[in-house]
Amino acid sequence: MTFPHLHVSSAYSTHYGVTMPETLVQQAAAQGGDFLAVTDRDGLYAAVKHVRACVAAGIRAGLGAELAVHDDEHRPLGRVVILAKGNNAGRGYAALCRAVTAAHQLGRKPSISRVRLAELSSLQTLTVLLGPLSDVGAALDMSDSHDARARLTAWMKIMPTGSLVLEVVCHLTPTGPGSVGPATRMIGLGEWAVLPAVLTNAVRYGTPDEAVTADLADSTRFLTPLAQLTGPQANGQAWLKTDKAMRQVARMVVDAGGGSQGQGDTLARLMRDTAELADRSTLDPDTDIGLGRPRMPEASIIGITGDPHTALWSRARHGVDTRYAGSRLLDEAHTALTHEMKTVEHLGFASYFLTVAKACDLMRGMGVRIQARGSGVGSVLNYALFTSSVEPISNSLIWERFLSPERRTLPDIDIDVEAHRRHDIYRELFRAFGPERVSLMSMTNTYRSRGAVRDAGLALGMTHAEISAIAKQMWRFNARDFRKALAEKPELAEIAEEAKRSQQLEMLVGLTERLDRLPRHIAVHPCGVILTDISLLDRTPVQASGMGLPMSQFDKHDMDPMGLIKLDVLGVRMMSSISHAVQEHHRLTGEVIDLDRIPLDDKATYDMLCTTRTLGVFQLESPGQMELIGKLQPRTFDDITVEISLFRPGPMEANMPLHYLQARHGETQPDYMDERFTPFLKETNGVVIYHEQVMRLFDALTGVGMGQADVLRRHLGKPAEMAAMGKFVISKALTRGFTQAVAERAWKVLSGFGSFGFAKAHGAAFAITTYRSAWLKQHYPAEFFAGLLTHDPGMWPKDLIVAEARNNGVSMLGLDVQHSGLDYRAELLPDGGHAIRLSLMELGGSSVTERARIAEHQPFSSLQDFRDRVRPKRRTFEALARVGALDAFIGYDRDLRGALLAHIHSLSGKVVTVADNQLAFDIELPPPQYFNAVSLELRGRTQSDLELRAMGLSVEHHQMERFHELFREIGVTPASKLLELPGGTEVLVAGVRRATHTPPMRNGTGRVVFCSIDDGTGPVTQVVFFNDTQKLIGAAAFRTTYMLVRGTTRRTGAAGISVTGEQVWDLRSVAQKVAKRKKAEQTASDQAEALLDIENVYNLFRKHA
Repeated sequence: MTFPHLHVSSAYSTHYGVTMPETLVQQAAAQGGDFLAVTDRDGLYAAVKHVRACVAAGIRAGLGAELAVHDDEHRPLGRVVILAKGNNAGRGYAALCRAVTAAHQLGRKPSISRVRLAELSSLQTLTVLLGPLSDVGAALDMSDSHDARARLTAWMKIMPTGSLVLEVVCHLTPTGPGSVGPATRMIGLGEWAVLPAVLTNAVRYGTPDEAVTADLADSTRFLTPLAQLTGPQANGQAWLKTDKAMRQVARMVVDAGGGSQGQGDTLARLMRDTAELADRSTLDPDTDIGLGRPRMPEASIIGITGDPHTALWSRARHGVDTRYAGSRLLDEAHTALTHEMKTVEHLGFASYFLTVAKACDLMRGMGVRIQARGSGVGSVLNYALFTSSVEPISNSLIWERFLSPERRTLPDIDIDVEAHRRHDIYRELFRAFGPERVSLMSMTNTYRSRGAVRDAGLALGMTHAEISAIAKQMWRFNARDFRKALAEKPELAEIAEEAKRSQQLEMLVGLTERLDRLPRHIAVHPCGVILTDISLLDRTPVQASGMGLPMSQFDKHDMDPMGLIKLDVLGVRMMSSISHAVQEHHRLTGEVIDLDRIPLDDKATYDMLCTTRTLGVFQLESPGQMELIGKLQPRTFDDITVEISLFRPGPMEANMPLHYLQARHGETQPDYMDERFTPFLKETNGVVIYHEQVMRLFDALTGVGMGQADVLRRHLGKPAEMAAMGKFVISKALTRGFTQAVAERAWKVLSGFGSFGFAKAHGAAFAITTYRSAWLKQHYPAEFFAGLLTHDPGMWPKDLIVAEARNNGVSMLGLDVQHSGLDYRAELLPDGGHAIRLSLMELGGSSVTERARIAEHQPFSSLQDFRDRVRPKRRTFEALARVGALDAFIGYDRDLRGALLAHIHSLSGKVVTVADNQLAFDIELPPPQYFNAVSLELRGRTQSDLELRAMGLSVEHHQMERFHELFREIGVTPASKLLELPGGTEVLVAGVRRATHTPPMRNGTGRVVFCSIDDGTGPVTQVVFFNDTQKLIGAAAFRTTYMLVRGTTRRTGAAGISVTGEQVWDLRSVAQKVAKRKKAEQTASDQAEALLDIENVYNLFRKHA
C-alpha cells in the first residue's frame, strides 16, 4: 500500500497552492497511489474536480478543508485540517460543507468557532487534524510542552471522542514549523494524550520545480517582494512526495525523537494510523457526495400539488393553444410537444421545466423583459411555457439539439434579462424559493497576462510605474506566451530589447509565464443561479458574495456532476437599453411600443443594416460585423440569424463566410450534394453553417435519429474517433441509397466541420434582440440612443455614441441642473425634432449623493437654492459651472460663466440645509463685483475642451472639428466621402482612435490589427494593418490617440469600405508641425514685406532728394 496524502492544497487555495487538482491526481496515480485527499484553504472550491479526477484515475478520493478556528471569546486557535468521514450516507460530506459555510459567516476572514466545529463533528462525521499551524503546534514549536498539553486538553474536552488526530509535518527546515523538533514532539504529545498521530507533507505543489511558483504565491499573498519575504516557505519540500520519500521522512522524525515504546513500534504506528485515517476518509462518489444525482425543488415550492409531469402537460398544452392560436402550425406544434414530453418523462425532468417556468414568471411579474437563448430556444415546450420568444418550427430548430435520451446531462436554459434588474431578480428568487434552496454560483478568475505580469513585477520589487508601463502593452495573449509575444509582436519590441540586457526583466518573463491560468480569486458568477431542493447546503458550501447573497463555492463546471440545477440569468445591457427606449417613448408620447408585435420584415430597418451604419445595434457593431453585414446585405430575419452565426471563431476559421457569400451572390452555384439534403441546406445556399444542419445531415446519411445525430456531432472535434466514425457514416449511407461519391463528399463536409459552426437556436435568439435594436434605431433614434447612453451596452465609448446620435439627426443637450436626470432622457424640441439630454451620471468626480439630490430637488429657484439643497463639494460645484450645467442661473449667457465661477470661488462658510418645504434665500447673479471677471480655467478652452475634461465626451461639437481645417490643408479624405471612392484609392484618413482589435488571421500565421478612427463627419473608419505594416508602425496602433493614416481603400461590399493602413502619424504632432511651418512662412512673408517697404521708402527718398 502506497503512502496516502491527507493534507493537500490545490491551486484553488489561491495564492497558496499552485498545482491544479487534476494534475495532483495524475501525479498521485503515476506514483502508484490509491488515495488522495484535497484540503484547500477555506473552502471546497476544487472538491468536485478532485473527486471526478480520482474516479477517472481509479483512486480513492478524500475531501477536507484547512480552516482557521477561534474559541468562545473569538481568540484565534490557529489553522486545522478537517476531513470528512466516508461510508455514512453523506453525513460526513454534509458536515464538511456546513463547517466551511460556518467559517465564512462571521466576516471577511473565514474562521469557525471550536464549539460549532464540535457540533458538526458529532455522529462520527468529521476528523480534525491538529498540526503545526494549530495553537497546539505553535506551542510545540516554542518547545512549551506544558502549554501544548493544556491546549490539547481544551480541544479534547470540547471535541467528540474519536474526532481528534495529531498531524505530524516535517519539511526538513532547520527551525520553526516543519522542522524535525516540533514533529517529534507532536508524536510524543500523541502518546501522552493517547491520540493517534498521522504523517502528512502539507502539500502545496505537485513537483519540486513548482516551489518557485509557491514563493511567487506567497509574495502576492503578503504583498511583499520576494527579496523581503521571510517565513512562509523556508525550502522547497512541500511537494507531493512519493511513498519512499515519505517513509524516509517518517524514519527521520521517529529516529530523532525516540519514543516510549521503541522506534520501530512508533514508526509502524505512525504509518498505520495514517493509512487507517485514509480508509475512514474515503468518500464514495455516489452515496457520500451524490455525484450525478439531480435534485429538483420540491413540488410545493414550484406551486403544484400533484404529479409534476401531469402539471407540466397541462400548462404546456394550454401554452401551445395560446401561442399558436390561429396559426397553421397549431397541429404540428402539438405533435412536436408530444414528442418532447416523451423525452421529458423518460429523463424525469418535468420539475426542471416547471422550476424554470416559475422563475420566468417571477421575472415577468417584476416587469422585466426576458429572452431565452441557447439550444433551449429550439423547444416547442419552452416556447409554450413562455420561457422563449422564438418560434422553433418556422425557424427549423431541433429539440434534440437541446435535450434527448442520448444526452445524459441536465438541460441548460439561459435567460437574458435587463442587466440593471439582475440583482433584483436574484433577490426575488431567494425570496420565492428560500435561501436553503437557492444560491448564486461562483467563478474562478484565473491569471491572464496583465494580472500575471503585475503580480510577478510585485514579487521582483519593481515600481508600480514600471509594472504598469509593461502591463498596458500586453494585448490579447496568454501569460504563458509572454516570451513568444516578445519575439513576435512589434509593439513589444522595446521591452524585448530591454529584456536582453536586464536580468530583472528576464526573470519577470519567466515568473509571469508560471502564473498562467492559475486561480487568482473567487468571485460571483455574472449570471449563474442554483435552484435545488432543501438539501442544498449539505451539497455545497456557501459564502457571502459581493452583493451580500450566498454564493456556492462550486463553479459552472461542477453543477451538472453534482446534480445542481443551474439557471443562467444573464444581464444583457442591450435589453436594458431597449427597455429604457420603450419607456422613454411612452413618457414622451403616451404610446406603448409592443416589441413582440413589430413586423420582422420592415424594409427601412433592413435598408439601414445594409448601409453598415450598425453602431449600437446588438451583435452587429464590431468592425468585422460591420464588414460582414455590408457584404451579406440582409433582407430577412433569417439573414440576420445567418450573419450572427457566421461571425464566430469557428465559422471564421473554416472560411464559411466566404463560401456562403459566394453562393448567396451568385459567384458560385449552391452545392446541395444530393437532392435529399436540399430541404435543410437551401436556407444557407448549400453551405453547412448550423449545428442543426449537421444533425440533419448525419440523420439523412445514417438514419440514427436526431438524438444520436447530436451525439455524433459532438464527437466531430475528437481526432481519435474520426476514422471509425467516417467508416460508420459512409457504410450506413451506402445502405440508404446514397452513392459512394455523395457519401464521401458529405463525410468530408462533416469531418471538416469539426467543432465549428453555431446552433441556429442560439443565433435566432440573438437575432430577436438584434432586430429590435435595429428597428428602434431606425424609427425612434432619440429614445434608442438615450437607452444606449444610459446603459452603455456596446463596445464603443460614449463620446462616439453621442457623435453617432448627431449623425442620425438627434441633437444633444448639455448638462443642466434644471433638466438633467440620473438617466439620459429624450426631449421634444420646439421645431418638432428630438434631442437627448445629458445625464448627471457623466460628471466626473461627483458623488452618488450629490447627483441624487440634484435629481430630487429640481427645479431650483436660484443658485443659492441649488447650493443649500444639494450641498455640493466645491470641486463638484466648480465642475458644474465650467461645463455650463449652472448656466440657467445666468440666463444661459456663456459670457457670464467666468463671473459665475468667480462668485463660486468666493463662497465660504457652511451651507445652510433647507427643508423641502422651505424657500431658499436668493442672491442676484452674477454679483456686481464679479461682473467683468475672467476665469483662467475658461480662457482659451472651447466648450468641447471643457466637456471632455469633465465628462470624457463632447456634447455640443465633435472633438475632431478643431482639426477639420488641417484636414483640408493636408488632403485628408473625410469619412463621409470614403464610400464615394473605388477600391485601391490612395488616401489620407484621420480621427480619434476609438478602439483597437487584434483578431487572429484565419490561417493562424499572424494577426490583423483593426483600428477604428472617428473624424466626426460620418461613420467610423476601419483601418486594417496587416503583419508587414505592423512591423513598420510598431506600437502606434495601440498608443496613438489622434491618428493620421496613409493607406489604400478596400471595398467590403456595396455599402462597406475600409482602409488598409500603410503608415501612421500622431495627428497632434502633425498639427504642430504644420502650424510651425505656417508661422515660419508668415514670418518670412512679413520680413519680405518689411524689406519691400524699406526699399520703397528709400526709392521715394531718392526721387525727392
